[in-house]
Amino acid sequence: MSTVEKHFGATDGWVNMPDGTTHYIFGFVDITGVPENLIFEYRGKATLLAPLLEAYEGDEVYLTLTNLGLPGRPDLDDTHTIHWHGFPNQIPLWDGVPEASISVPVGRSFTYYFQPLHPGTYIHHCHFEPVEHIQMGMVGPLTVRPRLEKDLGRKFVYNDENTAYDREALIFLTELDPEPHRLVANVQEFDWTEYRPSYWLISGRSYPDTVKPVDDPGLPLQPFSSLVEAYEGERVLLRFVNIGFQQHTIQVPGISLKVVGQDARPMRGYNGEDISYWRNTVYISAGQTVDAIFTAPAAGIYPLYNRNHHKNTVAGTALGGMVTEIRVGVRPLTY
Repeated sequence: MSTVEKHFGATDGWVNMPDGTTHYIFGFVDITGVPENLIFEYRGKATLLAPLLEAYEGDEVYLTLTNLGLPGRPDLDDTHTIHWHGFPNQIPLWDGVPEASISVPVGRSFTYYFQPLHPGTYIHHCHFEPVEHIQMGMVGPLTVRPRLEKDLGRKFVYNDENTAYDREALIFLTELDPEPHRLVANVQEFDWTEYRPSYWLISGRSYPDTVKPVDDPGLPLQPFSSLVEAYEGERVLLRFVNIGFQQHTIQVPGISLKVVGQDARPMRGYNGEDISYWRNTVYISAGQTVDAIFTAPAAGIYPLYNRNHHKNTVAGTALGGMVTEIRVGVRPLTY
């Protein structure tokens, strides 16, 4: 068991889409290790997605959240929280639901504690005015790794040697309706019954930005890449997450995916039997996570995309949206 200590700031920022538009967001920024007298220099630098949280099962995790305020909306004094989405064992005080927990006012900090007891793929998000704050971008990935990794020195999704893999990639699905983002930036109310997204994102980006590298300088507040790269024959884990408000259907022609986990639980029956299954199309409901493994086929480029055509566009026009690539290379010779 180890101790994990992280420090996030809650603030705002702007993100870029491939059609040249920019959109106002709320979000989190990693300020771990930043001196206290410098943390407010990170106001206005929220990232989409929020920073990745990682821990091993049994670790004690302490996440301090500081509400840095919203320089784009200095009049707005919203509090913020961290909610551990999908953790059945979380104590209400640290679960981030304002009715039972503590939400953080502007200029204040609070340390959330949790001890994950089950490995898998999870989500963290703000639970204050969650419909608005999730859509505005206060969402992020959370990975809990199994103790089997430490025992055997290899990578596993769960404490099951059948879930071994060589590489992993995050496929984090969200939608963006530009209208509430525009109205929030301009101090106006949005009628959420009019929610009509026109941008569909993988890990905070729309294609072709999805295949650009991690921390691409043209996307300063969208640090995640969803380009999947592997060598022939490698086992690749795809961690699918959907924290949007719609169901999504992701397809990978030419590659079969073995679904080994769902909602951070291995695919096991009541008597422990293996109920994992093969698909080349994965259905992911809102709030759900899916762990799927494939063996990299012959060298080439394989598209991964949403099967709904309109979600493969940028604002209904050019090719974009929930599209990325799996690039498989020939393993280099070793002598």
